[in-house]
Amino acid sequence: MSGSHGVAAVAGPDGTKAGLRAIRISAAVLAVAAAAQLTVVGFGGSAGLFAAGLDNLGDVISTVALALAFMAARRAADDRYTFGYQRLEDLAGIVVVLVIWASAGLAAFESVRKLSGPHRPTALGIGLTVAGVGALANEIVARYKMRVGRAIGSEPLIADGKHARIDALASIAAFAGLLGVQLGWRAADPLAGLLITVAIVAIAWDASGHVLARVMDAVDPEIVSLIEHAAKETPGVLGIGRVQARWVGRSLNVSLTVAVDGTMSVADAHAIAEAVHHHIIHDLPGVAQVDVHVDPWEAHAQDAHRATATHPPLPADDHPHHH
Repeated sequence: MSGSHGVAAVAGPDGTKAGLRAIRISAAVLAVAAAAQLTVVGFGGSAGLFAAGLDNLGDVISTVALALAFMAARRAADDRYTFGYQRLEDLAGIVVVLVIWASAGLAAFESVRKLSGPHRPTALGIGLTVAGVGALANEIVARYKMRVGRAIGSEPLIADGKHARIDALASIAAFAGLLGVQLGWRAADPLAGLLITVAIVAIAWDASGHVLARVMDAVDPEIVSLIEHAAKETPGVLGIGRVQARWVGRSLNVSLTVAVDGTMSVADAHAIAEAVHHHIIHDLPGVAQVDVHVDPWEAHAQDAHRATATHPPLPADDHPHHH
């Protein structure tokens, strides 16, 4: 028996709108910053500013990927994709991470090339101005993206916000490199490019871990504890079996097994399952679906699953009911 009813996640359509708004604004700001920095690189040749501009351009590309995923995720579930399209948001997170790693590789190559050869950037004054404005713009965008991402439960948007913060630090490093050149230290510019590369690698590593965990259906163990607590506190629940939860985009799907008195009617057992469902919805933000399977509690209850006990084979530590 299952009590399974889909409900709108806390983030829901409003969260999608907020995410798309953050994406549009961020993309516009960072596109301007990237264009300005790379334009100056075109005639000034700064390795540090190239790395910073490349990082900004990568952020614009990843932001566009997020926008496409957010828009596709609004499509309703159908007979082919019965869980809907929200998983696209998690896949977009992979694109974001790959773009960050690609930015790191290109920045490292250009910085090493200019460090090993005769190189001196020009147009230092305008370069310093563009780097400073880029740092400010990126910090503003970073705070905005991460704030919205946390509010709507979007891990890819949070990762993209962290990327924007590294972009701000990259622009600061580019500024420092150009300032060093202006003071007579030629190697300051390519060294700034290498420093920016290290920062990009650090954020890529951190974002990769978060995005991979989401794709692998990892959840905070506290979520499982909250689900178990909500079920145990429900009158009529005599035990709890397997508890599963996973994020699909910004929606949390929950599945669990509870044990009830095997002599009660189907209607009464279903009512208990609905009560568990109701408690979980109210205790956990972002829950989109709850599936509650009900088992009889009696000692001979394993007979209820005799026909399916080996189809497919169950794990060795199958979900016993906890007293």
